[in-house]
Amino acid sequence: MRRPSLLIHIGLMILASVIIVVLALVWMNLFTRHGSSVEIPNIYGLPASEAVQLLDKADLRYEVIDSVYTTEVPKGAVYDLSPKAGSRVKAGRIIFLTLNASSPRNGIIPSLVDVSERQARARLVSLGFENITPSYVAGSFDDLVMGVQLPSGQTLAPGTRIPLATPLILLVSVATSDSIPHGAFGPYDSITGTGGQVLPTDSTKHILEPDEDESWM
Repeated sequence: MRRPSLLIHIGLMILASVIIVVLALVWMNLFTRHGSSVEIPNIYGLPASEAVQLLDKADLRYEVIDSVYTTEVPKGAVYDLSPKAGSRVKAGRIIFLTLNASSPRNGIIPSLVDVSERQARARLVSLGFENITPSYVAGSFDDLVMGVQLPSGQTLAPGTRIPLATPLILLVSVATSDSIPHGAFGPYDSITGTGGQVLPTDSTKHILEPDEDESWM
């Protein structure tokens, strides 16, 4: 009598195991939405409110991770998304959005006087400034920043808040013309004498080097 009872118990255990495995597979299939995917709609350039509606209809979630300032799309519109539009992803996937800011991002000019050109440039870049041009100025020492200006010639005091896209001119001191990096001159570059007058670059030697006494000739 014990043998049939043992077989029944074993059979029930096997049946219970099969049921547990089947239920686990069904749950995993529902949880991961296996085999289901949706296409990310093209929301580039759309106002954030419209973009969110399209994402909701596609059963997608979203998260705003950054903002930029550009004239390519209207203010407050979607400038970028990841993954890209047209990609197929699982329903419920988070789409990361970058929106166009309503105004340019600003940065604060730090104190850069008496630091090297390389250090000053690295500091400005770390703050978000990218349009930086050196202008070499006659001075007592080489490679020391003497100030920051706008292309118009306006000097920017430390603490000045300006848009990050603003072109900046680094005034860098040079003691001799040999100190000027080869090919360094750009559209705003110049050599400035001690009197503050901007002179053409072919006059560099006459400004930065003392006149030779030719009386012996």
